[in-house]
Amino acid sequence: MRMWKRACIGVPVTSPAMVLSLLAFCCGMSVGAPGWSPTAAAQLTTPQKLSVSVGMAGIPWGRIWSDDGGLLVRLEPGLSGGKLHVGFRSAFSILFFPAVASDICGSVLYGSVLYTWNDPWGGLENDQTYLGTEFRATAVPLVLSFGLYGHVAGNDDEHDWLFSAGGGIGF
Repeated sequence: MRMWKRACIGVPVTSPAMVLSLLAFCCGMSVGAPGWSPTAAAQLTTPQKLSVSVGMAGIPWGRIWSDDGGLLVRLEPGLSGGKLHVGFRSAFSILFFPAVASDICGSVLYGSVLYTWNDPWGGLENDQTYLGTEFRATAVPLVLSFGLYGHVAGNDDEHDWLFSAGGGIGF
């Protein structure tokens, strides 16, 4: 579980260099994987405080205006926790630019894993694991998210359920 906190070279996952490296990796992957595009966001969220997310979204090919959905995988490290999301997105519109796609208006329903560290908001203990679902709505550049998580590992008996909410900017 400590892998959430540090990369293999010992750099904190929430460092700007690590986040930019992940975004560059996703951009590079999108060149070699047609139909996929990087996504990124920064938001104030519970219990992670400030988080930055980087992910890959499936792009519906063949139409510029589309309501097709696609798979979305996102890593969201924060100051006091990290999330891994896998979900299905639905977009009102998608504009395709080289290596970057942007939903004008869209939503995602994720299955998520949350791991806490560094004194998270809400009185949660460090080193706790939660599984849950999260809904994220986007109207570029605004992002809102709401989730419900159940406690699955760790020694925090006072928080069997966790409500997570956040807002920020992203594409």
